[in-house]
Amino acid sequence: MHIVDANFYLLSVTGPKLPADFNDNLDKTVTSKAEIIAWLKRSLEAVKAAHAAETPKDLARKVHIEDRDATVDGIYLRIIVHAIEHMGQLVAYAPMTGVVPPWSK
Repeated sequence: MHIVDANFYLLSVTGPKLPADFNDNLDKTVTSKAEIIAWLKRSLEAVKAAHAAETPKDLARKVHIEDRDATVDGIYLRIIVHAIEHMGQLVAYAPMTGVVPPWSK
């Protein structure tokens, strides 16, 4: 749910509003595997659809996030980097816990 939260928050910085059913407690209230997967897919689809609708001019637009300025394109890059960072953690963590990643079957 951390990735879901980050995807929707970072996307909201670029313009789209947070979903009506999104709240700060999702990491506590969404606990089943099926719900988590549904939220994750939803957040990824929202990012994909919003990015596909951006024009080069939109991507160059300046936005402010926390204490710095960025571009919309930079925010999309941050979304990708964040997901990759956590994927790397999972790749390392899975074998330590006996989980066989689906890509290695």
